Amino acid sequence: MRIAFYISVLSAATLFSCNSGSVQQRDTARLPDQAVSDTSSTASTQRNNLWKDHGCELITDAELVQLFGINPKEDVLNSRTLPDQAFCLRTWNKPDWRERESNNEKEGAQWFDPQNRLVVQVFGYLTNEQSKLQLAQLRRDRRNTYEEDVQNLGDEALWSTNTETLLVRKGHLVLSIALNAVDTPHDNLPKAKELAAIALKKM
Repeated sequence: MRIAFYISVLSAATLFSCNSGSVQQRDTARLPDQAVSDTSSTASTQRNNLWKDHGCELITDAELVQLFGINPKEDVLNSRTLPDQAFCLRTWNKPDWRERESNNEKEGAQWFDPQNRLVVQVFGYLTNEQSKLQLAQLRRDRRNTYEEDVQNLGDEALWSTNTETLLVRKGHLVLSIALNAVDTPHDNLPKAKELAAIALKKM
C-alpha cells in the first residue's frame, strides 16, 4: 500500500510535468503578473516560481497539527521537500501504529498502513486557459481515475479515490493534495478539501 501511494504520487507528478499536446506546463507554480522569458530553443516560457522550494509553506506543520490533532514528537511528524519544486511530503504515525505493525507481521494477515501521508504539490501553467484545458483532458481521458467533480473549491476540482488525490485549479495553477490518512480511500476526501482550502488562501 505504501509503495502504491508513492507510485500514484509519482504518476501525478509525471502527468503534470510533461507536455500534453498543445498544453505546455511546468511542475512549479508561477506568478501571474511577472514577465516571461525564453527557456528553450522552442521559445517556451515560464513565469517566476512562487512556491519552488517553499512547498511546505502551503500547509504548515502548525496547520497540519491543528487539523489532525497531531503530537509532532510522539507521532513522529516528518517533512520532506524536493529541490527546485513546489513539493512537500509529510508522514506521521497513526495512533494505533504499534498494533498495526504487529498485525502486519502475522502470516496471512490483512496489511494496515501504520503511517499517514500527505503530499502537496503545485503545478503551474502559462495561462488560465491551459490549466483549464488540462483538467478538461483528465475528465475526458482519465475519468475512470478522476471520477468525481468536487464543488465549491477553487475554480474547479477533481477527486480520485484510486490515487487518493484531490486536484484543484485556481487560475493558472493546479494544486494537488494526495492524502492517505483513512483506511477507506474515499473517506480521505473531506480532510483533503480542508487542506486544499488552507492552501488556496495562500495561492
